[in-house]
Amino acid sequence: MICVSGVKLQLPTGPPTYSIYSSIFPLRRGRGLTGLKNLGNTCYMNSILQCLSNTPQLTEYCITDRYKNFISRSNKTNGQVIEEVAALIKELWNGNYKSVASKDLRYVVGQYQKIFRGVDQQDSHEFLTILMDWLHSDLQTLLVQPRTQETISAAEKAWMDFTKYKESVILHLFYGQMKSTVKCVACNKESATYECFSNLSLELPPNANVCYLKQCMDMYFSGERIHGWNCPGCKTKRDAIKKLDISKLPPVLVVHLKRFYADPADTGAYIKKQNYLRFPLENMDMTPYIARAESRSITPKTYNLYGVSNHYGSMESGHYTAFCKSANYGRWFKFDDQTVTALDASAVVSSAAYILFYTWLPPMPVET
Repeated sequence: MICVSGVKLQLPTGPPTYSIYSSIFPLRRGRGLTGLKNLGNTCYMNSILQCLSNTPQLTEYCITDRYKNFISRSNKTNGQVIEEVAALIKELWNGNYKSVASKDLRYVVGQYQKIFRGVDQQDSHEFLTILMDWLHSDLQTLLVQPRTQETISAAEKAWMDFTKYKESVILHLFYGQMKSTVKCVACNKESATYECFSNLSLELPPNANVCYLKQCMDMYFSGERIHGWNCPGCKTKRDAIKKLDISKLPPVLVVHLKRFYADPADTGAYIKKQNYLRFPLENMDMTPYIARAESRSITPKTYNLYGVSNHYGSMESGHYTAFCKSANYGRWFKFDDQTVTALDASAVVSSAAYILFYTWLPPMPVET
């Protein structure tokens, strides 16, 4: 049993299977398989919303109206974003519609971020990052008791500085913490800082038509040599190694692949990397990337894939879809705006993968 912002989530003692749940929660036709109409290049938004809708713990939180007990009315968005997201998720899961339109949500997000107002294509990663911040802020009302400075670690202090002693279900599900260590190559003096994240943004290996997610992870966490660091030990500028490690793993780990980069010819355009990325659907082990001091306290460390935001085409003329594994049906589906079709698991991995959604939480079915 875990508790996420006041919501108790039961963790099965054995491997979760659909057969265990099916007799308790009979399926209704179409639940969670409702499409989202394209309102003029809003496929980037639809792709992300379908991935979030297939995050069972978030969907259950919205459908049961538990979110209403934690809405903040004193922030920038005044609780409007979570209200519209919850209303849309309810429509996606009531089983009454083949497809619905996200007009109200689009209007609200457009009020607070003008790039989402028009009909131009936008970046699904940018939308997701902004949406996560808004949802966290809309629900950031769960008070956390401060600990004394004598017992708090540097990582905990950084976490509390970020949350201001107020947390949310979004924070508990999607946010982790990164440790950045700079180490002098001359005297080995170290300095560490901590920063929260809602997704990992990874480079793709250069000059590789086919690559593996592990390669991207290894590149991100391998460390880099920096010059002119003011070493507190040597009292002068030195070369140092800067390395990232994870100090806090979130239950839902979102991985963004940096497919777009500025044209080296300085044309102002963006070029897309078309690498075919191979990534695991199950048992992705994050153990190698956890900070040594935190390795024993962080559990579990193995993730399963449940959602993919795909991008096809170029930056100027592209299209987004989502591949999601339904917790209710125990299989994959393709969400292409208003059209939802069954998908074979062998087709999930492709060169279109742009954002990956992994989780260690069990695939609990969603009640409606």
